Amino acid sequence: MYLPTLAVLLSGIQTSFALACTCSSHFIPVHVDALVPKDSTDQFGGLKSNASDLRRVDEIYTIYGVFCQPNTVSPDVVQLLVHGITYTSQYWSPPTEEFRNYSYADFSCVRGLPSLAIDWLGVGLSSRPMNASDVQYPTTSAAVSQVARYLKQTPLRPGLPPFNKVIGIGHSAGSILLHFGAVLEGAESPFDGLLLTGSLIVPPNILPPPSSEFLFSARTVDPERWAALDPGYISTNNRSLFYSPDTTTFSSRMLVFDNFTKDVGSVSTYFQTPTTSLAAPYTGPVAKVVGSSDQILCAGGVAGNQCQDVEALTKAERVLWPAARSFDLVVAQGSGHDLNLDFFAQGPFETLVGFVEQFLGFDKALLFV
Repeated sequence: MYLPTLAVLLSGIQTSFALACTCSSHFIPVHVDALVPKDSTDQFGGLKSNASDLRRVDEIYTIYGVFCQPNTVSPDVVQLLVHGITYTSQYWSPPTEEFRNYSYADFSCVRGLPSLAIDWLGVGLSSRPMNASDVQYPTTSAAVSQVARYLKQTPLRPGLPPFNKVIGIGHSAGSILLHFGAVLEGAESPFDGLLLTGSLIVPPNILPPPSSEFLFSARTVDPERWAALDPGYISTNNRSLFYSPDTTTFSSRMLVFDNFTKDVGSVSTYFQTPTTSLAAPYTGPVAKVVGSSDQILCAGGVAGNQCQDVEALTKAERVLWPAARSFDLVVAQGSGHDLNLDFFAQGPFETLVGFVEQFLGFDKALLFV
């Protein structure tokens, strides 16, 4: 009996995706003109500040992204994927490991949905301001909104028309970034739907200083890589908080890879987490997905043990989206904070694609041209 080798099996896995999709790297110029609080630890990112307490950041930056497009169809919509703190765009496409595909970009592309996974301002291959206090939610959300507008106005590739619809999908601090933009822009938002993962309301005045938890100045975490960085750039020494406390629910090798590929965030965005408690006048559809074993939000974390009663949690979260066309919340059973990186990832992937289809009133005759 013939048994295929491991190399042949892995080759088949990679070939099936390669036949379905094409991915390419892009650098997108954005003009950020935003008011930020002079006190970069301001919990609300300047949204409640007096004019005298604000300063202007007016700069041209470059945002890096990886675009994945189905080969068989030309969709009219694109997903703009925004990672969390200390991650990069690679969060959405980590390598296949132990025959499991942890890539949401791959998963959704095979389902006919293209995506652009970007690096935040200050992170990865995107522009990194010398002063970390320039990396606050007013600037990062402005940069991402400019990327969304770019996608609606400019072809990413020759022969590819601009997209009519952009769905914003965030994770953790990336979800907070999208929330912040929705507070500022409301009905003028360039996003036609928001999917916010790993994010719930965090009340003000409960966040401990970064060094007392698991976030530290990046130049002390990895001096070889980040010794020259402003001390306001932060990273982690331990990634385990991003996973379920049950170590049988994820691969130890994924945790090693996660630590090896970690990047930086800014202390400003950490302190501005309570912007999640502000109501947004956004008018599009909104959905949230959070893991039941999320140690930060659900398993006795900063927001308390609140994920068991999904109905009550949905009601509480819905209050902040009074103008949204629809609002849904899903608690993914068994998943940790990083829903993409454990053995349950396919469940949240199905949920996200389902919401994108729901947002679009999924009609293939209209969606694909």
